[in-house]
Amino acid sequence: MQIAIPLSDNNGLESTLSPIFGRCPFFMFINPESKEFTIEENPAQNASGGAGIQASQFMVNKEVTAIISGSIGPKAYDVLSTAGIPAFKPQGGSIEKTLTAYKDKQLESLFEPNKDAHAGMSIS
Repeated sequence: MQIAIPLSDNNGLESTLSPIFGRCPFFMFINPESKEFTIEENPAQNASGGAGIQASQFMVNKEVTAIISGSIGPKAYDVLSTAGIPAFKPQGGSIEKTLTAYKDKQLESLFEPNKDAHAGMSIS
């Protein structure tokens, strides 16, 4: 079992959860039971388009069993839901608290995408 958590920085279990999915700088892949984890750069963070789709395909390729993210756009959600990967909204706080809430089934499920398309893109 491996879940993915978007991160704003790479500080191990002290990392900051990212409020965005497709363009977050890093992903933590963690076993919620053993707390063994790896942190990898998000290959989609600087994509010119389709970052959510690319990040979602990255999740499929990594064979994650769930995602905990503050926001997921509609195209990313389509890829994840088609792959059968559930998404949950964090309650805030640390990774430790987030994992505990996940294991205790206290996280809200994201049944629908909660961001409009292109919500994560910055306009220069």
